[in-house]
Amino acid sequence: MSGSEYAVRYFCGPLLRDVPEDLLKQELERFHGDYAMPLPPVGDIGIRGAAMDFNAGLRLQVPEGNYQVVIADHESNLVVLDEDVSAVVLVSMEKFFVCWEVQIYQDGALVFSHFFEGENQRVHFMFTAHAMGDNLALFPYMEEFQRRHGCRISCTVPEYMRDLAAAYYPGIEQRDGPDGDTYATYYLAAWVNMPICSTEDARALPLLQIGETILRVPMPVARKFRPKAGRRIAEPYVCIGVQASTPAKAWLNPHGWDMVIAFLKQMGYRVLCIDRDRECAGHGLVMRMPEGAEDFTGNLPLMERAEVLAHAEFFIGLGSGLSWLAWSLDIPVVLISGFSSVWCEFQTPYRVMNPLVCHGCFNDVRVDYGKCNACPYYGGTERAYECSRKISAQQVMDAIRQVLADLPERE
Repeated sequence: MSGSEYAVRYFCGPLLRDVPEDLLKQELERFHGDYAMPLPPVGDIGIRGAAMDFNAGLRLQVPEGNYQVVIADHESNLVVLDEDVSAVVLVSMEKFFVCWEVQIYQDGALVFSHFFEGENQRVHFMFTAHAMGDNLALFPYMEEFQRRHGCRISCTVPEYMRDLAAAYYPGIEQRDGPDGDTYATYYLAAWVNMPICSTEDARALPLLQIGETILRVPMPVARKFRPKAGRRIAEPYVCIGVQASTPAKAWLNPHGWDMVIAFLKQMGYRVLCIDRDRECAGHGLVMRMPEGAEDFTGNLPLMERAEVLAHAEFFIGLGSGLSWLAWSLDIPVVLISGFSSVWCEFQTPYRVMNPLVCHGCFNDVRVDYGKCNACPYYGGTERAYECSRKISAQQVMDAIRQVLADLPERE
């Protein structure tokens, strides 16, 4: 943080004190590299030269003088700092929600007391640019936080999701970032190995619960969305997505997609591949659009994707953003994944995995995916990616049969 005439000093509660100092330093550098907060604290607290807000944690500017500052968690009464300070900006390492309470004494007399009170205050939410599925899972937490605290909310979402976010949440203002009227800012993402941003590693719990570890509100009911655009394809069709953010998520059965597409066509469905790219590669693996699918790939606006997907009979995909988009549109999802544990993504009765082989490495918090985005256990051996390769086409076709048995009659 820059823009203040005073030096910045970080403080934290007991949980972060157990984290090695060099790791905390790396986390803070990573966080502030992605989310710059150049302004000094902006909230006037009635003391000349002092200011306070809750943007990127509690930020308290204390001017030169004989001041004692006591900082505690208002809900638990846990005191995390009680010291004489002067000419400093105190910043919490915790970037997740804490109901901070601050008391300032000058020359021994209490001159300021405040705890987080969001009523009618501007609270801003920042979303990551890289993970559509994570954002869709976390969007509902904005409204739940607003309901709990009575605040006015705004958000920053990646450009490719702005139209979709506006359609889902038309009452939430979108801004480029927090500004001078922002009381608090929180950063909603599936944080991995970032204890300053979340009380739990995102891999240790279902993605739909991650917002609880950042905002300390219960998991809300997800809002479902249907685009207003009408159906543009007359024939019944199924959408598929064969790519994801890492090849480790792909279905690597060499003949699986071809067999499933042939099966769908035999039942009278058109099969549309709606990935952004026709081909992508990584870690020696190549994921291509299956030849039997119709090419609906391309870097299209997300709303166009949603409009096509919304009228599909169902979607077949991976643990990826398109599967989350289909889920948010309330259409059935056949989710093929050995990379993650069965509880990781949203619940679907049509999840396909093979429990008899190695699986779920993504949710193993011992794995450092910053260094290894490939098969972490058996890379370079004949068992590499068996979680994916050993999912059979028959398993996927059985899930499709169940979808069809469950589908209501469509007009």
